[in-house]
Amino acid sequence: TPTTTSATQDFCLEDTPTVADIAVTPATAVWYSSATSTTPLLATDALADGNYYATIIDAVTGCESATRLVVAVNVNDPGTPTTTSATQDFCLEDAPTVADIAVSPATAVWYSSATSTTPLLATDALADGNYYATIIDAVTGCESATRLVVAVNVNDPGTPTTTSATQDFCLEDAPTVADIAVTPATAV
Repeated sequence: TPTTTSATQDFCLEDTPTVADIAVTPATAVWYSSATSTTPLLATDALADGNYYATIIDAVTGCESATRLVVAVNVNDPGTPTTTSATQDFCLEDAPTVADIAVSPATAVWYSSATSTTPLLATDALADGNYYATIIDAVTGCESATRLVVAVNVNDPGTPTTTSATQDFCLEDAPTVADIAVTPATAV
């Protein structure tokens, strides 16, 4: 019968674990989906939560183990973060950072692309574009298999302009702020 140092083995869904990833001796063990199945699993078959059963087939005689080793498999996925707004708008004047993106849980880990492995810092300045969030489980260390994408718009209406940086007024005309020549005239 094959042997293992761990009768329960944990995997992260994000790693796309396969039958070949189950730790057993010998590594050439033959795996089945049940204690009585006669159809071996492929080494490339994706793992799912449940029990897997291993035997040894002797290369010379073709005899198979009379007893099967059972290994309990847990494939962990902490889920995908959620948001109430897939597009979020910010004002440049507020100096928005990654921490300002509204998501649940607030402890989500952010990335600059769908495939990046380098997390962004909460203090990184936001720019126009997509940001991708995952959850990392504190117990298993597994990260979300699917990333949440949030489109960010950092708005800046620009700086008002004028044809004259110095403007002269006569006191007798009772000038007001509205008299300063600037474009757009709606400048605050």
